[in-house]
Amino acid sequence: MSFFNKHFFVGMLAGAVALVAIGTIGILLLAAAIQKMVGGAGSMAVVDGGVLMAPPFPTETDSAIGWQLQDLDGNETDLAEISAKVVFVNRWATWCAPCITEMPSIEKLAAELADDDIAFVIVSDESVETVAPFVADKGWDLPIYLAKQVPPIYQSRGIPTTFVLDETRRVVFAHVGSALWDAPTSLDYFDGLLR
Repeated sequence: MSFFNKHFFVGMLAGAVALVAIGTIGILLLAAAIQKMVGGAGSMAVVDGGVLMAPPFPTETDSAIGWQLQDLDGNETDLAEISAKVVFVNRWATWCAPCITEMPSIEKLAAELADDDIAFVIVSDESVETVAPFVADKGWDLPIYLAKQVPPIYQSRGIPTTFVLDETRRVVFAHVGSALWDAPTSLDYFDGLLR
């Protein structure tokens, strides 16, 4: 009597099918439980075996707080004291390839909105010895700041991360990941905020 007979293979196949079915049901139940906790129907979906959640749009309580920053010349600035109507805050690092990729489009956006009441605040948590030569080598013409401490409202799961603050200093937009900031839709969005 052979151990590897048809009953063995039928049993293995049935076990594999049951395991996949139980795993799928488990993912769906977990997704439903998390969905209830984080925002109700439509805030989560299972797509291609992965769970996608709706982005956490800001609430009226997401008011920006002060953030002590230092420019590359050593001058101190508090983010809360910047007087522009809209503030574009971008967190980046010299070692972050997506950060470097999106920086030219941020420069183009800043140039496009140069006559508007918007401030660009580009922040790294690295040292001036690391950032200053890197920025000079890239030839970037943006206001670069350094900050060791990141207030909770500006923390994220990754960089680059961009926050847009309105005239009340409320976070009205947050985006994690690189983006094409000088796209027509971006310009339309900022035009709407600046009106």
